[in-house]
Amino acid sequence: MYELDKRLFVGMKISAKLQRELDNCARGTEHYFKADKPESLQIVTLQEDKLIGRFLRDGFPVSDIDNVSRNVRSIVTLITQGSRIAEDSIQIYADCTVRPAKAS
Repeated sequence: MYELDKRLFVGMKISAKLQRELDNCARGTEHYFKADKPESLQIVTLQEDKLIGRFLRDGFPVSDIDNVSRNVRSIVTLITQGSRIAEDSIQIYADCTVRPAKAS
């Protein structure tokens, strides 16, 4: 599991529509967000919101933030069978209250 205290998380809020798409994801894409691997997207909670994205390791190069954003968008697009994900929907969250979401 991840050390979650004071980590940066790059991701997007899970809307009701996105949650339905995650629940009915394209066949064979579950491993992109259900596997417990560093390269998989994580679903976490932040207060009352659920987010999907990726934690950044300590010392992550600022120049690579754009790559992480594109990677999160492309994986969510793949999982949801081509739904358009706006560039500005991916945000950086820095809050020590981010916790792994309970499996649904």
